[in-house]
Amino acid sequence: MTIFDNDYTGPRYTYGLRNRPLCMGTAPKGYIIGSNGPAVGRARWGTIQYPRQLTPEEIYDYELEVIGETDTFPLATA
Repeated sequence: MTIFDNDYTGPRYTYGLRNRPLCMGTAPKGYIIGSNGPAVGRARWGTIQYPRQLTPEEIYDYELEVIGETDTFPLATA
């Protein structure tokens, strides 16, 4: 299932990209499209969000950094 940033209001789990930028094969499938953010601390290639917690194996295999969790992300209003 494809989830887009502007449409998703559920929980978000943020992970940092430590060793390479977001590209095919550099992060587990299922991330929220359009959720990538700026570099934070050791995550020098930015951040990405998921609608679920990643397993310890996924975090290790893709060399990600756990950044944090938010319960919901309100939709922007104009």
